[in-house]
Amino acid sequence: MPIDSDPDGPDRARETPAAPDGQRNPDAEPPGKGETRDGPQTADFRQRQLAEHARYQRVVKAADQAHEARQAWAEAAPKLQEAWERHKERYPERVHASPSTHPDGAWTAEGDRRLTPEQNAEATKACADLRDEADQHILPAMRRVEAGSPDGKLAGLKNMLKGEDRLKEKIADILFVEPRLAAREAVDKVPDAVRFTLTYGAERYTDGVSAAVESIKAEGLELIKLKNLWTADQYKGINSQWRMPGTRTRLEMQFHTPESLEAKELTHEAYERLRRPETETSQSERDDLEDFQRRTNELLHIPPRVDTIKDFPEKKR
Repeated sequence: MPIDSDPDGPDRARETPAAPDGQRNPDAEPPGKGETRDGPQTADFRQRQLAEHARYQRVVKAADQAHEARQAWAEAAPKLQEAWERHKERYPERVHASPSTHPDGAWTAEGDRRLTPEQNAEATKACADLRDEADQHILPAMRRVEAGSPDGKLAGLKNMLKGEDRLKEKIADILFVEPRLAAREAVDKVPDAVRFTLTYGAERYTDGVSAAVESIKAEGLELIKLKNLWTADQYKGINSQWRMPGTRTRLEMQFHTPESLEAKELTHEAYERLRRPETETSQSERDDLEDFQRRTNELLHIPPRVDTIKDFPEKKR
């Protein structure tokens, strides 16, 4: 299985930052309180110099830890892929009926999902409008966020839009509960109809995410909610949801390291199986799926200071 490691390679990841200016012997004993060294150099300046040296050492340590974690993940990922293949052999996937449009224009899918001819026509137009908005307005905004974040990289843009049939399934579920809604209104309730992922190396992750959040706000988007899931055992990363100005279209932005993104992709099928009813996914398989997700995510390196990024809960309307 290919490992989507740091695009700059492990050697660049291990580059040692330059020592702070003016620092000749960082291990020397600091002068006593009020003392000076080198003539005009003050004790306050020396304290600032020591603080900068401590920061420099933290950066070096974080880079080394991230490099070691990338190596460990690269070794483990193929074995995890093999474990998933064995799971699928033990629990073969049931064949699912494909969604279909009927001669009268109605649309049906598994799970008794149904759109009337009128609803299906509205949903088809809503999907087309969403695609146009994503191409013309949302993606360019996210490209600007990426360009303003040198350490960040947009990933998985081919999956920026949820597939039309999958989106219609979501629309049908919403309209079943709220039949008075228009199809476009139902689309705006789907949290990930449009979705993006920004990746950062672990050593740069926390600062990168914090800056990207502010950049997205500067594009005029409203933060709906943000969830820091780095302490979870089934999935690690940060998920956020946003609303576009004007159209009120809802979109998702996930923040990952290259390794946590690969872990998410590796466990995606497991996640989908866990969402199915017990009539389709047995308790025995559920236990195996949760164990697989846990074993995968426990190998991930948690970015330094990521706990400083706090949750932003969605406000009730």
